[in-house]
Amino acid sequence: MAVLDNSGDIILDAVLTDAGRQRMARGEGLGISYFKLGDDEINYGLFNLAHTGGTSYYDLEILQTPILEAFTNNEASLNSTLISYTNPNLLYLPQLILNTNINKTYGEDVGFFQYNPAKNTFIVATTEGAVRAFGNATGVLNGVNPGRKRSRIRLEFGLNAPGKTPGSLRDREPELYDDQFAIEYDSRLCSITDLVGSPLRANFTDENMISTVIVTSRSNLVSQMTQFGSSDDPDQPEIEWLRGPMIEFKVMTSNLLQSGDPDSSKSLWQKHGTQDSSTDWDNTASTIGNTSTCGTSGQANDLDTRATNGDLWRISSNIRVISINTGAQIDVPVRFYKSKNFVTSC
Repeated sequence: MAVLDNSGDIILDAVLTDAGRQRMARGEGLGISYFKLGDDEINYGLFNLAHTGGTSYYDLEILQTPILEAFTNNEASLNSTLISYTNPNLLYLPQLILNTNINKTYGEDVGFFQYNPAKNTFIVATTEGAVRAFGNATGVLNGVNPGRKRSRIRLEFGLNAPGKTPGSLRDREPELYDDQFAIEYDSRLCSITDLVGSPLRANFTDENMISTVIVTSRSNLVSQMTQFGSSDDPDQPEIEWLRGPMIEFKVMTSNLLQSGDPDSSKSLWQKHGTQDSSTDWDNTASTIGNTSTCGTSGQANDLDTRATNGDLWRISSNIRVISINTGAQIDVPVRFYKSKNFVTSC
C-alpha cells in the first residue's frame, strides 16, 4: 500500500475490482454504468477557519492530503463511500441496525447468545452434536440444518430518531429508501440461507474467499416493515422513526468446518480457531442445563461435559450487510463452535 503525492495534480490511478477482473477473464465487457466515491483518507477536522490566508485557504490541508493509491483489496478500499441527496435539509440518514432485543415477543428468535464466554454474539453450531449440546438457548443458530431452528439474524433499515412518531420510510422519504442489500461472508466458514434453510448462491467471491450475495425485495429475505407503533411495544420493530425493510437470514456451516478435525494441522480450526479452557463454560453450562445424550452410544452430550473436557473450539468472524444505494452497513458478530471429541454427527 502506498500514497499519491497530492501537493499538485494527480494522474488518475485506477484498477479493476474483483468482479471486473472476473468479467475480463470470462471475456465479457465491463459495462460500467455506476461508480462509487470515497473519502477514507480525509480528516475534515483539518478545515481551518483561522487560516491567515483567508477563506480560499480554509480547506488547503484537506485538499493536499495524500491519497491512497488504487488497490484491489475489498476489505481496505472505500470503507467510507460518498452519496448525494437532493434534500438540503436532511437531519438524519438511514441506518442498518441489528435487532437483538430479547424483550420483544419474537426476542428468543433474534436475540444474541446471553452468556459468557460468547455473550453478545451469535453462536453457530457446526455439528449435530453441538446443536444438541447448546439446546434451545437463545442466540444459537443451527449451522447443520438451519431450517430446523427458529433462531435467525434480523436487521432493520430506516431512520432511527427517538421521540418521533413512527411511519413509513418509503412514503415519507423515498430518496432515502433502499430495498437492495449486499451480504458479505467468509465462504470458507459458512453460507447464507433463507428462513427455511435453503442456501443462497453467491453473486461473486473475491480472492480472499469473501463471498457476496445480493438480496432484494424480490427475495424472501427482505420484507417491508408495516407496523408503525412505538418501538417500546414488545411486538414492534426496533427502528424508532421511519421504517423501511427488514432483512432476515440464517447461517449454514461450510463442509470444511463440519468435517474438519481440530487436531489436524490442515484444518481451519487449527489455523484460525481457539480452544476454550475447561473452565470457560462452567457457569453457562449449569444455566443452560442440557443433559442429553448422543445417539445410540449414550455418551453424555451436555455442554458441561464438553466444556469440562476442554474440547470446545471456536472461530470468530463477522457477516457484513450493506445497503447498496445508501452505503449504510453493519457487521454481525458470529462464533462457530465445535467439540473435538464429537467431530462427526451424533
